Amino acid sequence: MTTFMSKFMDIWEVESHFKCPILGAMLSEQKHRSILEKCGYDVRSLKPYEYHSRIMEKLFGKNTVSVKVNNFIRSKSSKYMKQVRNTDPEALRDLWQSQLKTGNVGPMMYAIISYEDTPVDLLQDVHGEVHMLAHANMTGIIDVRKELVKTRDILEKEKQKNREKQARIKSLVLERKADGKRLVNAEKENAALKAQIRLRENRVDPDISLEQTIGSQALRIRELEKALEQSLQVVQNKEREHRALEIDMFSLKSENELLQSEMQGLADGLASSVLPPCQGDSNCLKEECSRYQLCAKRIFMIGGMTKMKSYYKDIIEKAGGTFEYHDGYLKNSSTNLEAKVKRSDLILCPVNCNSHNACLRVKKLCSQFNKEFKILNTASLSAVAQAVFVAENQNREIVLS
Repeated sequence: MTTFMSKFMDIWEVESHFKCPILGAMLSEQKHRSILEKCGYDVRSLKPYEYHSRIMEKLFGKNTVSVKVNNFIRSKSSKYMKQVRNTDPEALRDLWQSQLKTGNVGPMMYAIISYEDTPVDLLQDVHGEVHMLAHANMTGIIDVRKELVKTRDILEKEKQKNREKQARIKSLVLERKADGKRLVNAEKENAALKAQIRLRENRVDPDISLEQTIGSQALRIRELEKALEQSLQVVQNKEREHRALEIDMFSLKSENELLQSEMQGLADGLASSVLPPCQGDSNCLKEECSRYQLCAKRIFMIGGMTKMKSYYKDIIEKAGGTFEYHDGYLKNSSTNLEAKVKRSDLILCPVNCNSHNACLRVKKLCSQFNKEFKILNTASLSAVAQAVFVAENQNREIVLS
């Protein structure tokens, strides 16, 4: 082990302009803080960039901080150090490029930079490519933050609508209770009047004929029964409205949960690299372009959340494709649906935000016109992104979650 590691420089021996990229790629904010705390630093008043500055100051010599950093980086990079050690100089560049494409930059970058036999031209390329990747990530992070602000605004509006719905439901519940009390009182009054009729039938007033008494009481009973019927109708209408509002509230909760999930996904994306959108340049090297799979392709999505339409469109068009959308309500739009399927390359159909008839209809059209058809278990942005970038040699019909 000692002989193997001796071919690699410690972090304090690495050239100074490589130290910061290595530290930034391999140590999270929490790891910066943890190392400083273990070395006796009071980090409570320090900002995240100050964690980085304190550690960078110690990486130009062997000391407690640099040794802890060195041990951590080497433990994370040991697998890649073995690969570099067993790869000839000509193949080392291909190894670096493969890791760069997957986004696994930190450990491989340290292994190549610290290896004593790494060619100088490869060291220059690694430094330049990592530097430009940092610029690209900064642009991506800014875009993600903008999307995060938009998503938070949407979520807040949906929460406000949900609060209003809940207030309306509470009001309806109180109205139902009041209607129930009125219904009980009407039934009591009706029962009392019937009892009075029975009593009068047994004790007839000599000045009032029995027919008059019965007729008067029968009219009163009909009036009360009519009032009772109207009250029952009002209660039934309130119950139907209450059930409709409960369904709306459940739908809003589902949409809110999906929006919260998407917002969390965007927040997590701040820590990852974000590729710039396809420029559509005629000089584009398609084989090396990460968006080549969607160039000149038309993606048609049926169903999903209409409020998220602009986000679906953004995913497709930034990847170089063309996006079309249908809300999934067929009605009299079968001809329009058929035309969209005909001119599309890939059709997406989320089953959780779609009608059963729409799914069957578009599936038959895709089979008829030999179009690629993918069923999504959810209408989330991550599910749509996974669907459009799945390998083209997979089956025609794929279910994605």
